[in-house]
Amino acid sequence: MSPVLYSILSILFVIIAVVLILLILVQRGRGGGLVGAFGGPGGSSAFGAKTGDVFTVITVVMAALFLVIACLLAFRPAQPPPKPTDKPAQQTTTGTEATESPTDAPAETEQ
Repeated sequence: MSPVLYSILSILFVIIAVVLILLILVQRGRGGGLVGAFGGPGGSSAFGAKTGDVFTVITVVMAALFLVIACLLAFRPAQPPPKPTDKPAQQTTTGTEATESPTDAPAETEQ
């Protein structure tokens, strides 16, 4: 999966998650739901009488999209290993290793 596609799916995933949360909060539950918790009438819907069926269908579709995109994001392939080059890699030395070598160091004598 390309990084651009992964980014697009990640953004879509977050958008669907927020929409799904809002859809669930707006729906009228069997016991009045969240509408009753805020002091509103629990038996009526803010969007009409038949919106419960529409919200249920939209919620199911959004939940299915949420799960499919979550699976796609979870199973993205790992980065491919780097390709070997024709030249062997040159070893670089740090400043201390370059100036001090075991043959150039003065021999320690015991006194």
